[in-house]
Amino acid sequence: MQVKAIKLTLLNHLFYYTEVSGGSTSASVTGSFLGDLALTYAFNRCLNENQNPYQFRNKPYYQEINDFGFYCTVAKPREINVVKTENYIRNTLFNTDGFLDVVRIEKSGKSPFKNFRQVQGISVGTEFIALFLSRDVTELPPTIRVGTGKETLIKVEEVNPNIAANDFWLNAYTLKTVYNNLESAIKIMMDEKKANFTYVLENYNLLKRFSEDNIKEVFKTIF
Repeated sequence: MQVKAIKLTLLNHLFYYTEVSGGSTSASVTGSFLGDLALTYAFNRCLNENQNPYQFRNKPYYQEINDFGFYCTVAKPREINVVKTENYIRNTLFNTDGFLDVVRIEKSGKSPFKNFRQVQGISVGTEFIALFLSRDVTELPPTIRVGTGKETLIKVEEVNPNIAANDFWLNAYTLKTVYNNLESAIKIMMDEKKANFTYVLENYNLLKRFSEDNIKEVFKTIF
């Protein structure tokens, strides 16, 4: 097993529909973390030359991650307080594939439904820390792309694992659905009396306060 601690730096603002608040405008707030599912797929697009980056599916098939040969943990923010962007209005009526659609703009004026939402992202320059695990020796790409529409470029750097202060994050959903090793992670948390759960979405239930050795123990039968 090869394990690398990595620092991920946002080179653009990041927008994900992570946390949704109520109201007529359907405000969407980007959570203060980078998901392991999103990161692992982002690395796969760079490391697997035969990977088709555009796959249209009715629902995701996360079990395929087990065949990638590597995994990136949830990336936690390096600083406690993450700087958020201003609130933006994102309107999905006025463009198609990134280009203005004049016909849709004209028709939208007659529609009783105004398809827009308020969004708030994470500011450019924010740094995150994660662990990258692989079966074989892997050269990390200098950058990856994530975010809604993959518009956010992220710089990838290998760093000393001590920078995370023995607080790496995992995702209970991935451990259960992809690797079937959730019980191993729960046992470590209970034995070391450091259980810490954060439910965000159905496919993001964060487990925190893992050391590098803890992570290696959880994945020892995988990598």
